[in-house]
Amino acid sequence: MVMVVIYHCIYQFFMGYSMCVNLFPHIDVYEHIAKFLNSIDMPMFVFASGYLFSYLKNRCQKYSDGKEFLLKKVKRLLIPFLLWVVVVDLVLFGWIDPSHFLYPPCHLWFLVMLIECFLVIFIIRFLWEKQSLWLNIGFCLAFSSIYFLLGGRGYLSSFLCMDSFLIYFPIFYLGVIWAKFSIVERWMHLSKPLLGVALAVFAVLIGFFTYNKFPLHSDLLARVMGICLTLTLFQLLFVPSEKREGNYTPNKYISSLDASGMGIYILHQIVIILLLNQSVVASFVKEHVVLGPVLLFCVVFFGCWGVVALINKTKLKFIFG
Repeated sequence: MVMVVIYHCIYQFFMGYSMCVNLFPHIDVYEHIAKFLNSIDMPMFVFASGYLFSYLKNRCQKYSDGKEFLLKKVKRLLIPFLLWVVVVDLVLFGWIDPSHFLYPPCHLWFLVMLIECFLVIFIIRFLWEKQSLWLNIGFCLAFSSIYFLLGGRGYLSSFLCMDSFLIYFPIFYLGVIWAKFSIVERWMHLSKPLLGVALAVFAVLIGFFTYNKFPLHSDLLARVMGICLTLTLFQLLFVPSEKREGNYTPNKYISSLDASGMGIYILHQIVIILLLNQSVVASFVKEHVVLGPVLLFCVVFFGCWGVVALINKTKLKFIFG
């Protein structure tokens, strides 16, 4: 979540928000940083969503009624989506565009993509619940090729975020089978120093592949390395131990951030655009291209976190899913 907010805090320096009335200079360094972050943040977010769903279902015996779970999950994602499409349209565009319910504006595509991931994972549950690990990995790789086959022929559409779904569903599915087949436990023999080195290597490779002047510059290879980094990070951080299983108590701030994650995601980009549309804020960010984005991040991230945490204690918590 932190990386997602950082990405959108520097977005105006290399792409620019179409809803932003103020223009910002193009800064190559920020473009490189943003590409680096984008190769990690969304794959990590999507993988974690699939992993946690599968872990809770297969290891904690939750979601025994698949249909009931699916209905609740769709409801938790669909209601916030419909609500925030209206809010985004009114706040940022000044009117409600009906097409935005089919072609989601701004960052709301993620909610639709997640709904589609849960729908499909429910439909093909016979595969990941009953079949072997290698068959599931094969399916994951085969599904990944659909995006490149259709995208190369110009058949992809952003209608209901189908292009994003085709990109991210294999990563979501990978998270599901990673928990289902206990891959973390299978690799417990790997030492933490070795995993730390692998993590650093993947990070360096992402840095090279996202650098425009690098001869082997490739967004695809950067995304693949981002997935490898995510898998390594999960292995490094979530290796179960007797001490953790028996006595581990999550830090209250980590627990709060986890509970507020979706709300922060929904709010942060709206707040960023509103702030950058203020001439005083825009001028400061332009004049202080390092300090400006840092302060923007602090205000947006911690401000949204506080607001979401407060709302989550009320009956209005449904607006964030």
